[in-house]
Amino acid sequence: MNTAKRRARRIRAIWVAVGSAAVLLYSLGPLLWIFIASITPELKADFNQAWLSNRQVTYFPSEPTLANYGALFETVPFATYFRNSSIIATGNMVLTLVVASLGAYGFVRFRFFGRSSFLVAMLVAYTIPSVVLLVPLLVIFRTYGLNNTHLGMILAEATHSAPFVLLLMINYFSTLPRDLDEAAQVDGCSRLKVLWRIILPLSLPGLVAGGLLAFIMTWNNFLFAFLLTSTAEVKTLPVIMRQFALGEPAVWGISAAGALVSTLPVALIFLLFQRMLMSGLAAGAVKG
Repeated sequence: MNTAKRRARRIRAIWVAVGSAAVLLYSLGPLLWIFIASITPELKADFNQAWLSNRQVTYFPSEPTLANYGALFETVPFATYFRNSSIIATGNMVLTLVVASLGAYGFVRFRFFGRSSFLVAMLVAYTIPSVVLLVPLLVIFRTYGLNNTHLGMILAEATHSAPFVLLLMINYFSTLPRDLDEAAQVDGCSRLKVLWRIILPLSLPGLVAGGLLAFIMTWNNFLFAFLLTSTAEVKTLPVIMRQFALGEPAVWGISAAGALVSTLPVALIFLLFQRMLMSGLAAGAVKG
């Protein structure tokens, strides 16, 4: 009987390993292909047919090179686009966390007229597609001179990320007992001091999860960056990646190098904070 159980466990473990390997290969396959394309020497297209590329399908180049990475920063202002994405994504992350933390604390710790209606409105605001907000945002930004500015982009991105992070932080703050607030207030802390010194430190996993999600949402967003900016001083990485895709002749090596460099910051951030991200999402979803 024990032998049969061990054999069944061994077979189950083999199938789990095979399934995991298949999922891993399926997930990392495109990234591996992008890396191979980025180190493959660029081949010029047929100038009689500029929309065609002479690039052949190869699993590994015979003469790998890093020239595409050098050309990426020499032929286009890629560093400027990278800087813009960093500024806008970081600014949106900070703004979203400030607004969401204050709002979530108010919703959890106070009872006021229309509280449930406001919560529903936040949920509805998150479900509204970004394209619906374009016309009002364009009118408002043109009125106040926010078009083609980093501040305007940060505010536009926050309209989509803030409602989601607010709902996440509401679920997380609701897991913290009110006795903490009352004890701190007895010691002389104001409401803001309670939030800053007690609630936020205890909610660090939730803050990390919300901040990272806001950062990633902004880093990958193409719509606002394409329609609310007009110069390279504000445009972000998704815009330049679109320009690579529309280029004639196609520059697959440089495009692949740009895609890989654009992906690395988000991948590194996720690897560094994956435990806090998962714990923050799990706590906000299950305990709330």
